[in-house]
Amino acid sequence: MATPATTSFYSVCFEARPPLLRGVVMRPLSIPEFMEACEMLHHAAQQHRCPFWLLDGRADTPEIRPLDVYEWLTDDFLPQVRQSLGRLPCLAFIAQPGFWEALQAQHYAQPRPMQLSPNFWVNWFTTEAEALAWLHQFRTWPEDNAG
Repeated sequence: MATPATTSFYSVCFEARPPLLRGVVMRPLSIPEFMEACEMLHHAAQQHRCPFWLLDGRADTPEIRPLDVYEWLTDDFLPQVRQSLGRLPCLAFIAQPGFWEALQAQHYAQPRPMQLSPNFWVNWFTTEAEALAWLHQFRTWPEDNAG
């Protein structure tokens, strides 16, 4: 496991076998901290050429961020990640059950694996085991078939 990049609010570490970036929310994030955490992940992904992200947000606030934050994530940030890595990033988010339900109610997340755009794969989970099982299917694909 590589040395993690850590702030008071977020931690990112890389595991080599099988390749995985782990991002962990340490406390509820403000919008600027959320965006900084995304940039930390992008930097680590570029450094390790790793498109597989396990993002543990269970310590984050149960409140949904404004829609423009999610638009930035899907319209700007993740397309940049895809371009810099040369393949689709696969993001497994772990959230508290109440947060997951709130996301579904706002149509931000669906209860099945999905590709929201040609730039990433994403799914939401309430346990790490489910998230890792979902990510595993993408880690077994040859790179040239992964987007």
